[in-house]
Amino acid sequence: MRTRELGGRPRQERTLVPIIPLLALLAAPAALAQGTARQGAQLFTQRCATCHSMGEGDRIGPDLHGVLERRDEAWVTRFIKSPGALIDSGDPVATELLAKFNGVRMPDQALSDAERDSLYAFIRDCTQKGKGGCKPSPAEKMGTDATPEEVARGRRLFEGAESLKNGGAACIGCHDVRGLGVAGGGTLGPNLTFAFARMGEKGMRPALAKLEGPMMGPLYAKAPLDEEEQYAIKAYLADVSRDGSRPRGDRDFFYLGVVGMAAVLGFIGVMFSAPSTRGLS
Repeated sequence: MRTRELGGRPRQERTLVPIIPLLALLAAPAALAQGTARQGAQLFTQRCATCHSMGEGDRIGPDLHGVLERRDEAWVTRFIKSPGALIDSGDPVATELLAKFNGVRMPDQALSDAERDSLYAFIRDCTQKGKGGCKPSPAEKMGTDATPEEVARGRRLFEGAESLKNGGAACIGCHDVRGLGVAGGGTLGPNLTFAFARMGEKGMRPALAKLEGPMMGPLYAKAPLDEEEQYAIKAYLADVSRDGSRPRGDRDFFYLGVVGMAAVLGFIGVMFSAPSTRGLS
């Protein structure tokens, strides 16, 4: 199609290709795949990482790095759905795995198709990156699966006995939980004894990652918790929430009153004994 410019000379009309929408359309599948793999990483950490690793060697069960290259996907799906049924059917691979891992049978995993797809996307992504390139975030591990050592570290971080890596303030300055000793924790923020029971894994994990709020936001904006600290504190809060009984609200005031009375009586005793001591000299 030809048009005329103001001077009367014809020019070819140019058709502009909408580059930005085209690039967005091309990038959409990759972004979707990355999002699916991230969901699979969370699922792996929550449901699989207790017994399996991703490129770090066998644990209670086999290392799953590259499992979809070693095994047919349909076989892996059958095994995930019902390992016991596959073993009892005499499947040679399942029988070999049972013998290799000391007769430990994996429980059936009731995953939806979408969850299984995301788990496979994560496994394929990790396989492509190579061993060691896809270690799941420690913060994603279930707080209720923590070892006593991880719970103990969470308590040290909460109390300030162990400093936070980025220099943030210890939780005890504003929060209290059950069993923190005579004086307990601060009262500026809410008591966190039942925070894990109330928020659950899904609520606690992002709360520790973001630390939002009018006070915590500015306080931790430049000193966030690293992923291992997030997990340790989550593990500690999960542990203290196991006891369903309510902490005594007057505990701190009672003990502080006893300590204060002892200090006053001691001071009075010193004051009354001072003149007799001077007289003897």
